[in-house]
Amino acid sequence: MRRLAALFLVATALPALAAQEPDEPIATLKVGTRVVAVAAVVRDKRGELVNGLGKDDFILKQDGKPVDIHYFSQGSTLPLTFALMVDTSGSQRTFIADETAASEVFFRTMLKRSVDRAVLVKFDTRIRELQKMTPSVERLEDALAYLRPSPGDNDPRHNMGGTLLYDAIRNTARFALSAQAGRRAMVILTDGGDNGSAFTLKEAIEEAQRDDVVVYSVFYSSNFGGMGGGRKDVLEKLSHATGGAVFTVTEREPLSRIYAEIAEDLRLTYQIGYNPPDSAPGKFHKIELKMKQGGQSVQAREGYFSPEPESK
Repeated sequence: MRRLAALFLVATALPALAAQEPDEPIATLKVGTRVVAVAAVVRDKRGELVNGLGKDDFILKQDGKPVDIHYFSQGSTLPLTFALMVDTSGSQRTFIADETAASEVFFRTMLKRSVDRAVLVKFDTRIRELQKMTPSVERLEDALAYLRPSPGDNDPRHNMGGTLLYDAIRNTARFALSAQAGRRAMVILTDGGDNGSAFTLKEAIEEAQRDDVVVYSVFYSSNFGGMGGGRKDVLEKLSHATGGAVFTVTEREPLSRIYAEIAEDLRLTYQIGYNPPDSAPGKFHKIELKMKQGGQSVQAREGYFSPEPESK
C-alpha cells in the first residue's frame, strides 16, 4: 500500500498556477533510444570549469571496456529542463524567505530561451507541484509565493516530522522530467533528511539514472554554518551517482552564489552519447568517463540502466 500511495504523491495544490502551458514546438537533436547520453562537467587543478574540449579529449568505458563516442556537443546548445525542489519541512522553514528571493533570480538566469523549461515542487509531509513545466519565469515566480509548509504541519498536534525526500526525487524524475527533450536536471534545497518515504534512497537514485537526470543538491543545515543536523552524506551519494554536485549554504557561500555556480555548470556541460553493446533489459551498467590530459577531472553519472521493452 505504501508504494501504491506514493504514485499519487505528486499532486497539484494550486490549479490556477498549475494550468498546462500550450504545446510549443521544441527544436532539438533527439538522441535515439539505442544511444546512452552522458552529461559531463570538466574542471582543472584549480577547480575551474574547462571549456572548448572535443570528444577526442575524453576516454569512455562501459563496464570497464572502451566504447566509441558517437555524439558530442556543448550542453548549452540543447534545451534545458530542470526541477527546483524545496524542502518545506520543520527543519527548513526558517530558510524559505532566503530561498524564495534567490530562486527568483535563478529562474530569470536559467530561463532565457523559449525552449528552456522548469517545474517547481515543494515537499514535506506531502509533495506538491506548485507550477507545472513551463518556460514562463513569471508563472514560476508567482508560484514561489506558495513555498510554505503543507496545511496542518504548523499544528503541533499534526506535526509528524515527515519529509518525503526520496519520494519527491523519484516521482519528479519519472513524471515531470523523463519525457523532456535535451538536458534534464534537478536542484534540491534540503538538509538531506527523509522520514516517511515509500521509496528508498537507492530507488530514488536508480530512477534519476534511468531518466538521465543530473541532481544538484544544496545542503541547508539547522545550523546555518553548515554543521549540525542533516544528512549531507545522503546528498553526496545522490549527486555523485547522477553526475551532479553538492553545495553547502554558509554565510560565506550564500544560496545566490551557489545558484550562480550551478548555472555555470549547466552552461558548460558537455553532452556525450554512445551506442551501448546489447544487454538484457533493466540491467545496470557502470560508466567511466575520464580525461586524456592529466590534471583535469570529470564529473559525470556513474551508470545507466538498459531500457525496458516498450509496452504495446
